[in-house]
Amino acid sequence: MNPLIFGYMRVPDDMTDEEAKRTQDDLDAYAETNGFQLATVFHEYVPGAQSAFAELVQAVKHAEAKHVIVPSYRELALNKSLQDVMLTHLFCVTGADVISLDECSW
Repeated sequence: MNPLIFGYMRVPDDMTDEEAKRTQDDLDAYAETNGFQLATVFHEYVPGAQSAFAELVQAVKHAEAKHVIVPSYRELALNKSLQDVMLTHLFCVTGADVISLDECSW
């Protein structure tokens, strides 16, 4: 069985269903190409909210997964400082690393 990887993405009001599906398909394709099993993708629908992120942290911790994938670090937050805080929190609670599709060549 392949190691689990969890996904996280924001779905703003102006994102079409096709765009959301394409983004989720990209996460799934990365997982499959790189030997992971995509467990689930957590979707954040409310701008500035972090409830899905909190659920993600708990799911990753419970599953003892070591990887999370995002389309971009901007999915976490627009502000770099807040991105760093969220990445640090995720790592401290779960030990998981975050892979950003826009920063890797897969």
